[in-house]
Amino acid sequence: MARTELEIKKQKRKAKKRKHETQSVPSDDEVANKSLIVEEQVAEGTQTEEKQLRKSKASKRRQQSEHGAIKEKRSKQTKEPNEDAAEDEDLDDMPTAEQLEQAAKPENSNAIVTVRQKKKQKHLQRLEVQKDQNADKEGKRNEEYLRKWRDSRQDWKFEKLRQISIQQTAFNEKKLSADIWPIALEYLAGSKGAAKAIISKLAEDAIQEMDKQCEELSEDTERQKIVESVRYQRARNLLQSFD
Repeated sequence: MARTELEIKKQKRKAKKRKHETQSVPSDDEVANKSLIVEEQVAEGTQTEEKQLRKSKASKRRQQSEHGAIKEKRSKQTKEPNEDAAEDEDLDDMPTAEQLEQAAKPENSNAIVTVRQKKKQKHLQRLEVQKDQNADKEGKRNEEYLRKWRDSRQDWKFEKLRQISIQQTAFNEKKLSADIWPIALEYLAGSKGAAKAIISKLAEDAIQEMDKQCEELSEDTERQKIVESVRYQRARNLLQSFD
């Protein structure tokens, strides 16, 4: 009877041990379920990071667009004073009420000057000033070219554009001064080939034009002025240098 109780106790201890072992070792289903939970948690973390990244990019784009809008607004603000100044200038050019009243009179009917006409006149004046400045620069270059040709022939270098400019301005005292004319005459007299033909044609055309003017004049004094003019004398001297 005692042995039976001992066996029963052993069997109970073995049963408890087996139950503990079965509880400590997870089954395949439990392992699979746990792996699914971990994967879902990882996926949720990844999605959260992607959402945060998208939010960050969207925030940067909004900041950039706001910054661009601010810059555009500032640029418009800086331009507005200039536009206002231009409008003020136009208003300054506008005729006053008194001027319009005076212009309405019959004797002053042709005295109205519009804003557009004033601007056109100013533009033409600026063009004339610029043209004179360019002519002065061109004359100085030609003078330096000719002086170097006479005084420093070893350092002088032929320039086609300078030669053409000298040919076209040779008979104009304003563009080719009297001081430099003797050097220019010597330079042009040495022309050959096509250069000689061009300058000869220019001289002949100038003389023919002035001779025609003399024929149309009735006063000898007026004709004498043309014959003694700088243009006529230079053209004749140049043609004589070719003889």
